[in-house]
Amino acid sequence: MTWREFWSDRPAYQRIAAVISAVLAVFHIHTALFGALDPLMQRSIHLGLCLILVFLVHGSRTSGRTRIPGKVDLLLMSAAVLVLAYVFIRYDWITLGRFALVTPTEWYEDILGILIIIVVLEAGRRVVNPALVYVAIGFLLYPLAAPYLPGMLHAIPVGWQAVVEFNYLTYGGIFGIPLGASATDIALFVFFGAILMKSGGSALISNIAMNLAGRYVGGPAKVAVVASALMGMISGSATANVATVGTMTIPMMRKAGYHPNFAGAVEAMASCGGQIMPPVLGAAAFVMSAFTGIPYGTICFYAAFPAILYFFSLFCTVDLEARRLRLRGLLPESTAMQVLSQYGHMILPIFILLYFLFAGYTPRLAGALGIISALVISQCRQHTRMNIPTILSAFESGAKGMLIVCVSTAIAGMLVASLDLTGLSQRFGSAFMSLTGGNVLLGLILGMIIAFLLGLGLPTTPAYIIQVTTVIPALIKLGLPVHVAHLFAFYYACLALITPPDAGAAYVAASIAGGDGWRTGWLATRMALVAFIVPFMFAYDQSLLWIGGVWQILLSSAIAFLGVWALAVTCEGYFLRELRLLERIAMAVVTILLLIPLRYLNLVGAVALGLFMASQILARRRVQAAAGGNEFA
Repeated sequence: MTWREFWSDRPAYQRIAAVISAVLAVFHIHTALFGALDPLMQRSIHLGLCLILVFLVHGSRTSGRTRIPGKVDLLLMSAAVLVLAYVFIRYDWITLGRFALVTPTEWYEDILGILIIIVVLEAGRRVVNPALVYVAIGFLLYPLAAPYLPGMLHAIPVGWQAVVEFNYLTYGGIFGIPLGASATDIALFVFFGAILMKSGGSALISNIAMNLAGRYVGGPAKVAVVASALMGMISGSATANVATVGTMTIPMMRKAGYHPNFAGAVEAMASCGGQIMPPVLGAAAFVMSAFTGIPYGTICFYAAFPAILYFFSLFCTVDLEARRLRLRGLLPESTAMQVLSQYGHMILPIFILLYFLFAGYTPRLAGALGIISALVISQCRQHTRMNIPTILSAFESGAKGMLIVCVSTAIAGMLVASLDLTGLSQRFGSAFMSLTGGNVLLGLILGMIIAFLLGLGLPTTPAYIIQVTTVIPALIKLGLPVHVAHLFAFYYACLALITPPDAGAAYVAASIAGGDGWRTGWLATRMALVAFIVPFMFAYDQSLLWIGGVWQILLSSAIAFLGVWALAVTCEGYFLRELRLLERIAMAVVTILLLIPLRYLNLVGAVALGLFMASQILARRRVQAAAGGNEFA
């Protein structure tokens, strides 16, 4: 990229956005390497810069097909600067001199508090979705209406000034733990992914995926699975995966013979897996670390095998579908050695990130060192060398990717504030226990339903955060370990991205594939059925989180692989040939036997699976013999 492309040929507002993006990136890298500021100051700078970017990038005026800033946006940016400037001017008074909800607020503090709530909600409407804003408004009004509501929803009166103060002048609202995770850890990983992609990471991932899976049966779909899994390891965003990998893999799948809806569903499901694939899980995983105190590296370790099962299930599904349709593979344009000779050195920043992450260093330090190493190592080859305009462009891409995370976590803080002010969290936990009667299975089912319904209307991070104060404490009371309860809720918050009616990733994939978004979403949901089951599996058997003895982990992992493969065969209704109805029912029973965490049932299921496979192989040989050996393999 040249200076002219980055700077001279762009309008003034885009130049300003580029400068602010660079400032945001340098701010986060500097504070990660040399120490973060006080929490309120760190979060205020982070939020302020992101809000200005929101109204520059997502303007209220339309010029052709481009959204540009208008007078309303200038007013909103000015309001954000004014509100956050007051925090800096009165920083000592806010953090040390006053007592939250005890010291009376001044009239101008109430106005400033209302302003920041309005600005954040408007930013959420523009970069997230209106549904999140409606939910947030409902939560903001709930403390005022709670005295008039019956039963569990009833609470003591809370004045509007207390709601405004709690959100603006404390660590319990907008500037709470969720925004803290965004302002310290998440930002570094987003910038790391942007730099890696700009320096040739996307070419490396796509070519590696093509060499690993492209030449085999149904190669294009398998390339989508492998590429999205690799991309998910460094992006942690479903929509980002679809927008980047999907533009390459979906047309490839269409060309190979897959139906548009199936092609879109494969990419949507694979991209959704990016939020559960270490080392860079979705933004909610960083929030999970902040709430639980569990090191982020440990959370990645726990999440590794369930993520492997997820992608293994998808790989089996596309393989069976390809064999049913008799689709051939594609030969890669470049050999693995050619790819590695050109781009292989860009794997080093990922290993550096992983080393510092699992060596016990903080995620933000690991992310900052990963960024520095990516910038330095990219200079080693002409194909990946980044000049200053390219680096600044990567910072700009990363900053734009940060907006949805920053705004979502700020609004999530509002939701938590209302729950804390009214004490609904504690009452919900008691009601949850009464409803389930202390039964773990019933509690897990109810927790899954609540988590999933929240995920249908909210982005993953806010949906998970609401559960942190409601569902998850109840699951812990039922006897689940802290990490299991949090991972359980996290999974179902992620799955809403592919499940209608709010299937964001599926709709994006369908638009690229030229398919129907609704059908693509339901097809992706069917293909992701394993993700609905895996949380129940590790809730009862923690060896699937790699906790326990080595032999127990190996045995549980082997049984899980068999069960997931059996589930894929059941859902596809195909193995070597189309399954008859009774055969499909039998496979469903075998799947249940393998997935239930009881060893004697697993043994019965494994034996039944062996008999089923033997019968299918014998039937196939008879068909091949009758057809002269020409049956597709």
